[in-house]
Amino acid sequence: MRSRLSLGAVNLALLSFYFFPVWGREAIRALMSPYNGLNEREHATATIYFCQLFDLSFNGLVLASHVLAGVKLVIAAAFVAYIIEFARSCAIGREPDRETVDVVLILAVVGIILHALPALALGDAAMSRLYATQILLIAGAITIIVVERHIALESPKPLRVDTVASEREALGLGLPVRTASAVPPPARMAVALARIPEARLRGQ
Repeated sequence: MRSRLSLGAVNLALLSFYFFPVWGREAIRALMSPYNGLNEREHATATIYFCQLFDLSFNGLVLASHVLAGVKLVIAAAFVAYIIEFARSCAIGREPDRETVDVVLILAVVGIILHALPALALGDAAMSRLYATQILLIAGAITIIVVERHIALESPKPLRVDTVASEREALGLGLPVRTASAVPPPARMAVALARIPEARLRGQ
């Protein structure tokens, strides 16, 4: 029987379908724009903030714009990688790779912080509301995944012998379960096999 996917894995997959087209489109526009993405409000807010923070020149402004766009593009690619991993998990019937989930969540948090802090510092109310919503989405996904992992650690899997015994009792069979302790040791088996020819000779 295939294992059901957890709520955290499904929730992160839905978030990936939201973030990768939005962030990927913004990153590509900034990288291909003749204005270095400064004509896009979301990208320009973060670029101008870091330019003022580090006192960058015009060349530094262009470099900061490209770096921020590259980071956002990498994060969008990470969401795409998780969608592929989620599809494989659905086909095979297992949970998504834990390392992939952790990397995607860390990159998402880093990306939001890089763009939310400039919006808050410059007092852009519209951008602040947008990134606050994205922070809540990622925080909700992290909370669900952490709670599920904590529950999985606290609930150990039952032994197969105990599971078979409980199934027999539920069905009313009452048949004893043959365990490893019921198997005779090798020495007793050898003695029993040696006595078989003697029993046949006595019978003749």
